Amino acid sequence: MLSERQLKIVDILEQQPCPLGELARQTGVSSRTILRDIDYLNFTLSGKARIQPGGNAGYQLDIVDRRSFFQLLQRHDNDDRLLAFLLLNTFTPRIQLASALNLPETWVADRLPRLKQRYERAFCLASRPGAGHFIDEPEEKRIILLANLLKKDPLLISLPGITRENIERLNAACENINDFPLISGEYLASLVLAVYALRNQLSTVWPECRHAMLNKLVEQAGIYLGDNAFKTLVGLLETRRRQAMTISTDAIVSLLRSIPGVASLNIIDAQLTDNITGHLLRCISAPVWIPEHRQNSMNNLKAAWPAAFDMSLHFIALLREQVDIPLFDSDLIGLYFACALERHQNERQPIVLLSDQNAIATINKQAIERDVLNCRVIIARNVGELGAICDEITPLLIVNNSHYLLDNAVKNALTIKNIITAAGTEQIKHFLATAFIRQQPERFFLQQGSFHYLNTEGETWQRIIGGICGQLVAQNHITEDEALRICAREHEGENLIVNRLAIPHCWSEQEHRFRGFFITLERTIQVNNEPVSHVLIACAAAAARHELKIFSYLSSVLCRYPAETISGLDGYEAFIALLKQ
Repeated sequence: MLSERQLKIVDILEQQPCPLGELARQTGVSSRTILRDIDYLNFTLSGKARIQPGGNAGYQLDIVDRRSFFQLLQRHDNDDRLLAFLLLNTFTPRIQLASALNLPETWVADRLPRLKQRYERAFCLASRPGAGHFIDEPEEKRIILLANLLKKDPLLISLPGITRENIERLNAACENINDFPLISGEYLASLVLAVYALRNQLSTVWPECRHAMLNKLVEQAGIYLGDNAFKTLVGLLETRRRQAMTISTDAIVSLLRSIPGVASLNIIDAQLTDNITGHLLRCISAPVWIPEHRQNSMNNLKAAWPAAFDMSLHFIALLREQVDIPLFDSDLIGLYFACALERHQNERQPIVLLSDQNAIATINKQAIERDVLNCRVIIARNVGELGAICDEITPLLIVNNSHYLLDNAVKNALTIKNIITAAGTEQIKHFLATAFIRQQPERFFLQQGSFHYLNTEGETWQRIIGGICGQLVAQNHITEDEALRICAREHEGENLIVNRLAIPHCWSEQEHRFRGFFITLERTIQVNNEPVSHVLIACAAAAARHELKIFSYLSSVLCRYPAETISGLDGYEAFIALLKQ
């Protein structure tokens, strides 16, 4: 079995690469112990994932087979086994949990409060003196929670009469049932197993049901539910179906239009509403209240699509107010917003291809325009033509595909020889996404307005942000309205923090371009249970597509370095030097 420390190492590396020293600090052991743990993890995860050195960023986790990786992790995750035993019994004393898990009672005593905190938004874990611990939820929800666990790994717990062969036959049978189009065969099979596991505890009386074919297929898999258990299964499925019928595209459009600031972005279209409606229908029909793996930080998502993520928070809040949907996975809704934003980049950016061979120039032009979205390629046959083109337009990138040597003063140039391969187009994509930021970060991250903030011992995060914004308003770097938006955004939670740098931000309606102000803090402070050493205040226009790339580029740079490097930045010059490396 993997130890708690080894599982924590996997948790950390799932989020982002991490240096050896930082892994040792976060787990409270020596670097030598971490190296031994990594060797053991690589042996245990053989063929499914591997931890290996990743340059300046430290060690990184490369997942080869995601499904097998998470299933294997779950078998080593005592939290899931502990939760399964709680769901299987009405009351379970601590000593009985320890015996079933073959773990010390002290471990169970320490783990129960953590498990309660980990799932506090999904369900209530309670205890009764003299009786034991239990999941304080209605029968229907307990069945779905257990189904979530069994979907991750059907063999997580031993069920009498159930073998791997039964499970394989059940999965195959459920895939052929078309009566529940919004529920996958795998999810349906996990519901069958959960009802089977709890068949002797079911108390809810369900009406007579149809779906004789479902009953026949389940029995052919060698699983016998009995009349009451089968009624429970069909009753659950029909309840889900009726709830899904309450969701309509018109209702989703109405909710989207009520989000502050969304109208100006012009992103509400058929694709967006269909995506969100479809996702909500799946959430209702096949709820996942226990995620398929431990919920990691969503900082990478927030940094890549900050406008999308902020709007998704408003949307989910509206959903919870107006629609009775227990929704916990805000990341997918955020991605739908992000896709909508990305789809509206209609400008075709000019790229000059300097090539002195006609055939290769034509091939490469077609390759670039096919693989790199929203660009138009202009071919220059020689340096003279290149100069003439640059006098008329400012190309975003010059691809030197020739034998000519360009002047060192040309900064937005990339040399790729011969026929451009997929690796070459990836170079072009990366360059286009970051060139305008990397070349002149001072344009976006301003020296005026960057300062040192003397936060005091015990000063709250809200007070710190208020003080910083107040100083920026007094210096006319941001408006009072922008300061209010930033402070309100930080109060909402889900703060954007990347490698010890907090990035409080707002979406501005001012005509100014992106403005970022780097603020060093006197003392590190905990925000959302993460240490924050410094602050970067940012004001951006969500309607300006290129400004959204600044957040993603910033995240990629910050994650490239150890946390100590970020916390050790002593001022604006050091921050800019980091962005230019």
